[in-house]
Amino acid sequence: MKVSRRTMLAGGLAGALAVPTVAGLARWRWQHGSHTGLVHDASLAAGRRFAEAGAAAGRPSVEVYGDTVRFARELVATRPALIAGITRRADALLIAEVAGEAGYVIAAQLRGDDSGCAGNTCDGSFVALTRLMVGAGGMWAEAFATWAANPPGTTLPPAAAANWFPDRELALGWLLVPRS
Repeated sequence: MKVSRRTMLAGGLAGALAVPTVAGLARWRWQHGSHTGLVHDASLAAGRRFAEAGAAAGRPSVEVYGDTVRFARELVATRPALIAGITRRADALLIAEVAGEAGYVIAAQLRGDDSGCAGNTCDGSFVALTRLMVGAGGMWAEAFATWAANPPGTTLPPAAAANWFPDRELALGWLLVPRS
């Protein structure tokens, strides 16, 4: 496929038009009583910290268990307004595939280091989330859980920028929102 300036602009325009719709739908559903699905891998320190912070913010996180595909189907069957988690990359991929079949799209994939987004995976509507994660430093998992539990009214934990935790290469934070 040959990429020209016109096709690049057309793709960018289509993406730009879709971004507010996707982001707005999740916020609308959250504001109207729909729940947030928080997911974590308890074998990762970042996953455990994510779960603790989510519970402290009033949204308990569900540990990935058993068959990941079956787990993901049960999760998306509840139709959460957004699904956020910290897991290993393989689990994130499987959950995103199942969620994609149920009408969700990946809005962000976040690494536990100072680079924020993993590759070109951040939806433009979530740049502030990426900055929040990078700014939280070593407390990125806690900041992500706190935001996911209450996107419009987030009060963040104090940053611990000098303390990067040892599982940052294994842990991947990710956010799924309903497709418009």
